[in-house]
Amino acid sequence: MNNARRAIIKDTKSVCPKCLLTIPATIYENADAEVYMHKECQEHGVFDVYIWPDAERYKWYSGMAFPAVSRTPQTASSEKGCPHDCGLCPGHERSITLPEVEVTWRCNISCPVCFMFDGDIPADPSIGELRNMFEAILHFDGQNLPIQITGGEPTIREDLPLIIEIARQTGFEAVELNTNGLVIGRDIAYLRSLKEAGLTNVYLQFDGLTPETTIKLRGRDVLAEKIQAIENCRQEGIPVILSVAIVKGINDHELGDLIKFCMANLDVINGLALQPAFVSGRFTVNNVKHLSVADVASLIAEQSAGKIAVDDFWPVGSSHPLCYGSTFLIGKGDDYESFTRYLEEDEYRRLFDRCSPQGAVFQDIVTRLAESSDEVSGLPILIMEYMDAWTMDLDRVRGCNLAVTVIDGTSIPFCVYHLTDGSGKRVYPHGGRKRHGRCA
Repeated sequence: MNNARRAIIKDTKSVCPKCLLTIPATIYENADAEVYMHKECQEHGVFDVYIWPDAERYKWYSGMAFPAVSRTPQTASSEKGCPHDCGLCPGHERSITLPEVEVTWRCNISCPVCFMFDGDIPADPSIGELRNMFEAILHFDGQNLPIQITGGEPTIREDLPLIIEIARQTGFEAVELNTNGLVIGRDIAYLRSLKEAGLTNVYLQFDGLTPETTIKLRGRDVLAEKIQAIENCRQEGIPVILSVAIVKGINDHELGDLIKFCMANLDVINGLALQPAFVSGRFTVNNVKHLSVADVASLIAEQSAGKIAVDDFWPVGSSHPLCYGSTFLIGKGDDYESFTRYLEEDEYRRLFDRCSPQGAVFQDIVTRLAESSDEVSGLPILIMEYMDAWTMDLDRVRGCNLAVTVIDGTSIPFCVYHLTDGSGKRVYPHGGRKRHGRCA
């Protein structure tokens, strides 16, 4: 591959992938019309990092930014500079539309691809601390937001129903549980207690439809347990969004089958979230050429025999346009088509609702066009391209809409919160707390 420079697309800032020093970076198109990032650290040398496969599509995505909705800063200034002064600082350009709260850093499984850590971990936040975190989100980000309860594995907390109840009482319109599904798969009564407390949907870690995939990505075969978790949610009337960590050579060939599975189970599956692997915690991607939004869209186009096209994936207006690619499949089973294929840019800008959850943007537009009070049946697909120390573009960080709220109530953009240097050391400790204890 010829990586010779062809044309500069933009100048930005990034970090050294070894020491995380903030350094200038240039986004450029090479002779093969691919997009790369060039950056240089005085101590660790020169880095040319692959970003996207198609420069023209990259430029189109970049130009699809929507007007930002500002947020009251939580820090008075940015002394060290982005990404080392998150809080959020006055330089952050967008409001947070999906806050996350980690209720534990313990887990009941040890996944080889986890961006958490091994060994010593912090103590769980207390109910009082969680209540303060919820109230801080409400104060800075407003009412009627969805919130995601995450971890670690939240279901290992015996008081999780109480936590969900407090979140709903605080004023969040929806409470989503990010889980590996093992507990809710074997204990439907526990799942029912979460629903009674106010749980609105489950964000289920689900990486493929073969035991081989789950063994490689989760350390053991947990497929049957995850399928049972979906069935239990079906019985309890709890919508499920499948969250897929995509790793080259392991499950990147299963995207077509996953879409078929979702389309055959629309009575319980309300979305498919595809997350290309990034470097953080104890997970290291051997090949630094990460999968981008456009790469995943190309895989889907190939595996759907062209039924879904690369151009069917559009940016999501609630965040920086390069962070997500999304479409909405109208129909069910094998009888479907991509709604975005018929969408015009001006129509998208006119109909976009900034209050729509990022994965439901196009479904909400379809429902609005149908003048229906009920959601139109179909499948939202969201490709979520998280950044790491290699691909970090600080322009994108400032436009982030997804943040983790820590113990003191401050919020940190997701990609920055999970940022680690070449040795795996985090910039921001989990929950803003020092570690102690052992992993469950």
